[in-house]
Order: sequence, then C-alpha cells, then structure tokens
Amino acid sequence: MPDSCCAIGCTNRRGDKPGLCFYRIPSEKENPERRRLWICAIRRASVPGEGKQWQPSKYTRLCSEHFIKGAKCDDPLSPDWVPSIFSHIPASKKRKREKDMDRYKQHSRMKNKRAEEQKKKDAVDVLLDVSSGPDAEPAPPAEDEQQCDNKPCKEKIERLQRECNDLREENCNVIKPLYTHIQDLNKCAFGNTQLGTYTSKRLTVWMLC
Repeated sequence: MPDSCCAIGCTNRRGDKPGLCFYRIPSEKENPERRRLWICAIRRASVPGEGKQWQPSKYTRLCSEHFIKGAKCDDPLSPDWVPSIFSHIPASKKRKREKDMDRYKQHSRMKNKRAEEQKKKDAVDVLLDVSSGPDAEPAPPAEDEQQCDNKPCKEKIERLQRECNDLREENCNVIKPLYTHIQDLNKCAFGNTQLGTYTSKRLTVWMLC
C-alpha cells in the first residue's frame, strides 16, 4: 500500500508527484519534544469517544509539501524543523514563516562563510609554520637529561634517532619545494614592493588554499 499524507485535506500519495517525499513522525524515543510539535502542527482531531489527542502510528507519513522549502530540516534553528504549511494555517502566519526562513538562510550563509574563512586561516597558519623554517634543527637534549647505560637501550635510542633524522630529511625534501614555490609566487605577485614578509606569505598561501 503506497504512503499517503496524514495532513487534513492533503491527498498526496507516494508516486503522485516527482520529487515528493514522505517523512515519518518523529518518535517518542528519539525526540519527544519534536514529536509533540509535529503533532500540534498537524492538528488532527482527537480520537472520537476517547478524548485523547491524536497519536500517529509508526506507519503514519507526512509529505514534503508541508515544509517551507519542500523538505524537513534537522537543524532545530530552522523553521522547517517543524512542518508549518497546512490548510488551517492563516496566510499571515505563512508569510511570517517565509520571512523566518529567509532570516535563517541568511544566518546559515554567514555561519558557513565564517566556518570557511576559519578553515582557510587554519590552513594558512599550518603552512606558514611549515614554511617558516624548513632547515630548523631540533632542540638539543637537556644537559640534565638522564643517560641510559644499558647497551640494548642505547642501541634502540640510536636507531630511533637515525629514523628521526631520516624522516626529518624526507620532510625537508617535501617542504623546500613548497617554500620555494611560495617565495616565487611572492615575487610574481608583489614584485619589489615593500610589503611585510608575513603579510606577503599569508596572501600567497591564501591563494593556494
């Protein structure tokens, strides 16, 4: 049996229209507050003779036409977290919902933009840290560092130090071309202008991100 929409006055059935989706009512176990809001929004009549509020079953479905953007949203800040497009909703409330959605979309765009800028900044900082000292040597061990007199222990330490040096050399071989490329881009972009080295690097790495 195909799904049909539980909203009063809605005759939509699965397969009637392209792009039409059907959603389960949120469960009591997963999100009781959202379930309560959905039931209140759908506003079906109470069970006759029992005086109880209508309760959807696990087979009850609501179609996507009852959401402002044509789909439910799982962000609690979104107006489409709860369905709001019904025949019993006044036109004034529908317009308010649409304005709420516009504000939400603007807020989401700003939030995504800030997140993207932060990701770029983090990438720039990492590359600057890497490119600032490709030939840097590790700090020597502290003078008061306890020495190991055990021969197997010494051999293991020496082996680990050799591996560390090999990895450091390999890392430098990877970093140096990148560092050179950054410097070349600086010359190409800024020529002989007297911009600060740090600012120049930040702009260059930003263009690479």
